[in-house]
Amino acid sequence: IDQYKLQNEERLEENTKLEIKILDLRRQVEEREKVRQSRKESQGLQGDPAASAMLKMKKVVARRQLVDTARAQAEEIDFLRQELDALRQKTFPSFLRATRTRLAPNPDEHY
Repeated sequence: IDQYKLQNEERLEENTKLEIKILDLRRQVEEREKVRQSRKESQGLQGDPAASAMLKMKKVVARRQLVDTARAQAEEIDFLRQELDALRQKTFPSFLRATRTRLAPNPDEHY
């Protein structure tokens, strides 16, 4: 009976090691499949000029939309800053104007 228990423990250890090895091999297979799929996709786009052109066009359109959105947001921010400055001037004198007039040359001192 002791001999069977010992064999059983050895086989359980061996099974555990084999299960770990199986998991490792599955991970390696998954990684290789991902690499193979990536290569296949990249070759597929190079092989089909219409698909490649369509992909480039989609990228151009998406980039253009982002640029237009950024430009519109920048204009809106500028407008809101001007509006904020106008509201501040109503409640408190703006030192920006005072600085401009102070730095401007005196017209009476002009030669």
